[in-house]
Amino acid sequence: FLVVDGEWDVIASNRRLLFLGRYPADAIWRVWPPSLWLAFAGGLSYGIWSRLSIRELVFLGLIVAFLLAFIARGEATFLVLLATVIGGASYVVGRRLRDTDRASRAGQVAIVAWAAFLPLGWLLLFSFGAPSSSQIGGFLLNVVLAAVALTASLPVGIALALGRASRFQTLRYGCVSIIEFVRAGPLLVWIFMAQFVLPDFLPGFLGDVDLIIRVIIVLTIFTSAYIAEIVRGGLQSVPKGQVEAAEAVGLGTFTITFWIVLPQALRAVIPAMVSQLISLWKDTSLVAIIGAFDLLRVSQATQSQPEFRGTPHEVLLFAALMFWIVAFTMSRLSRRLEGTLGVGTR
Repeated sequence: FLVVDGEWDVIASNRRLLFLGRYPADAIWRVWPPSLWLAFAGGLSYGIWSRLSIRELVFLGLIVAFLLAFIARGEATFLVLLATVIGGASYVVGRRLRDTDRASRAGQVAIVAWAAFLPLGWLLLFSFGAPSSSQIGGFLLNVVLAAVALTASLPVGIALALGRASRFQTLRYGCVSIIEFVRAGPLLVWIFMAQFVLPDFLPGFLGDVDLIIRVIIVLTIFTSAYIAEIVRGGLQSVPKGQVEAAEAVGLGTFTITFWIVLPQALRAVIPAMVSQLISLWKDTSLVAIIGAFDLLRVSQATQSQPEFRGTPHEVLLFAALMFWIVAFTMSRLSRRLEGTLGVGTR
């Protein structure tokens, strides 16, 4: 099927629709700067804090070959190759600086690069005369939903977990109420609420908030509730003796929480945390139910084209492959991080 019977022309002919949806052709340039920035930040970080294995090099090579075979045409070919060169060069630079006295400074640059990635992408995709967020679709929509919700849900979830463990009853009961209320309903119901109910609760000065922004809000709140429970388990795993010892030497609550308890708690729950984030990535496909033009809905829409009727397997297999690539990459990065931090070892 993959080599002989598959009608893969449906992918090549609809590559822009599958990856960008209805995003205007004259605004596609906005997608490339964040992509090149991601290649730089990822390559530099991997060079400083890890090392590529042969399997990972083969995996990255297959991804590049896949992009060139199915996606890249004309200018896109040059940009895919440029992203590959930037990622490879930044990885080599990171490896060279890793064992020098400039390793700390290089690590700071990598952290700043990651911190600037989301604001850069947001400004280019949603500001300075950018098209409406409702025009974002395809694979790009899934990436935007997951990236923004993931970034926002981590601090919110940690804050809810700390609030639930607080000694102040008002704060604790408030956080418990939020967590249990959100977890009591399935994500699909919350997504429908983002479409029909949430607009009535948003302040009037915000105006007509786009559906995609409302979905991001719901995904953030939903994921934050589950992350809060994961982090709470990590907080409970920290021996109370360490807290008592810190209090005995005169350390304050803030110092104990953020410098002793929280780092150990987060380290202990990395596997569960990444599992939840992978689940968030896959759950972005649910937005197709409310009419958002994500990768799954675009894959279904291609079947209405007369020349490609009867080719659902090829398009759905392609969509599944795209979701798997991202989920597998997150899983591999998680295992590398666990090995670096010694999770599961004494």
